[in-house]
Amino acid sequence: MKKTMKDVSQVKATEEGVVIEVIDETVDANKVKEVVENCQTGKCDCMSEETKAKVQFMDFRVENGKPVIEIKGEVSEEEIKEAVKRSKKEL
Repeated sequence: MKKTMKDVSQVKATEEGVVIEVIDETVDANKVKEVVENCQTGKCDCMSEETKAKVQFMDFRVENGKPVIEIKGEVSEEEIKEAVKRSKKEL
């Protein structure tokens, strides 16, 4: 079965923005890292220009063996959930 970010993750609001936690343990962390790198360099098409402009910081890390994407800025949980839904990269 083909999986994309929306299938394997959950978005949670934080004080400084949001985190996207990958909850599927079968996902290759390196593929998630590629998604983040594409976003950092502007190669992704999942975020609107308006949302991209609000992102001040984006980072990838592995926490408790699972990939986590941290996004800081004036972004809402809903905006990021929409972006995750549009992410097409297969994991």
